[in-house]
Amino acid sequence: MKIRPTCDLIWETVMNESAPPAEAPATEEAATGSTAVNRWMRTISVVFVVAIIAVVVLWFVGGRTIYYHAQVRILAPPAKVYPYLTDPDLLKQWMGDVAAITPLDDKGDEVGAKSTVLVDSNGEKLEMVSEIVEITPDKSLKVRLTCDMFVVVSDYQLSESQGATELSLDMAADFHGLARITAPLISSAIQEKLEADFHRLRDDVESAK
Repeated sequence: MKIRPTCDLIWETVMNESAPPAEAPATEEAATGSTAVNRWMRTISVVFVVAIIAVVVLWFVGGRTIYYHAQVRILAPPAKVYPYLTDPDLLKQWMGDVAAITPLDDKGDEVGAKSTVLVDSNGEKLEMVSEIVEITPDKSLKVRLTCDMFVVVSDYQLSESQGATELSLDMAADFHGLARITAPLISSAIQEKLEADFHRLRDDVESAK
């Protein structure tokens, strides 16, 4: 039997101990990377599904008629308040963002009378057609506003109490197209605007005495 020299054995042992550790199998690294990717893809999928569900819910909710209400007491008789609901120049004073109201016929304040209403909100312009649906001077006015995104019916009621006017507005809005998705999200902002407009109307009427 051949015996290896002692120095050869020592040298081989030293080389084996100083050699770098073997790299982890490629399959283990690939498995770890694959797990991270799968987890990320699942997260994206969940977010996507939730977003789709939210859009669908908003679409159906926005497809229903949305109702708004505002009310104010004005220290002036109905005969003093009513022109602010029909006169274009007076309307622009208290209706926020209304830039122009242009009659489309010569019917004046009669049922069927139409006007174009131009709204300019921070540079975003929207044109609507306004039509008088019902009218009883100094008592009530119902107007329909129409555009591609919605149809809104505004019902104003005036009643006198101790020389003052109780003015109420019931508004029904039906949204169309993409506006159906955004309608539920902006409902509170619309309500706040109606109330702010009514407060401005009150101030305008009372200061005009």
